[in-house]
Amino acid sequence: MSDFEGLFALFTLMFGLVVAELSLKFADAVDSRNERPIGILTPALAFLLLTDVTSFWLFTWSARRVLTVSWHTVFAGVLLAVLYFMAASLVFPRTNRAWDHLDDHYWSRKRFVAGVMLLVNVVITAALMTRAVPEWNDWWFYFYFSGTVCSLAGLVVSRSRPLDLVFLACAIAVNLLAGSDLTPGSRWGYQVGLSFAAAPVQLVSPQ
Repeated sequence: MSDFEGLFALFTLMFGLVVAELSLKFADAVDSRNERPIGILTPALAFLLLTDVTSFWLFTWSARRVLTVSWHTVFAGVLLAVLYFMAASLVFPRTNRAWDHLDDHYWSRKRFVAGVMLLVNVVITAALMTRAVPEWNDWWFYFYFSGTVCSLAGLVVSRSRPLDLVFLACAIAVNLLAGSDLTPGSRWGYQVGLSFAAAPVQLVSPQ
């Protein structure tokens, strides 16, 4: 087993735990929907977290050629895994507290969940920038990065339901667009291996 395969097993376990946690808690919410309405905010936050963990998996894959087993690398992976799992555990209620509506729980926990996603995205992007720095005119990088960071930061500070819906929709849309390759990828993304699509062809003018 290579160094990357060993580390990736840790991230795969984290991904599985997050997916299982979100799936089971969402199933519980659907099962008790007659006693406690679900609303749209909590499911949207859960879906955003799912897309964000998927992006984290892609970030990890892009670093497969440079990741090595060391205490620092393993501890960083464990720390990020714990943060993601805590965020997934708090999207839906963990106890039978008297929440009349899932929206009430959303407002008590969404700052932590969005804050975790914001922290992880900034840390991972900064780590990848040690391998390559985006060019000043790499507009798609700035679209994806600023769209994600601004939306998550907005969720952390917002106290308005309409604003939260806008931030949730924007963050989900950016994650889906960045991961689907339906829109052009950034040149930086191709450099660090974040896109599975074919790299854009560079046309060279004749001399």
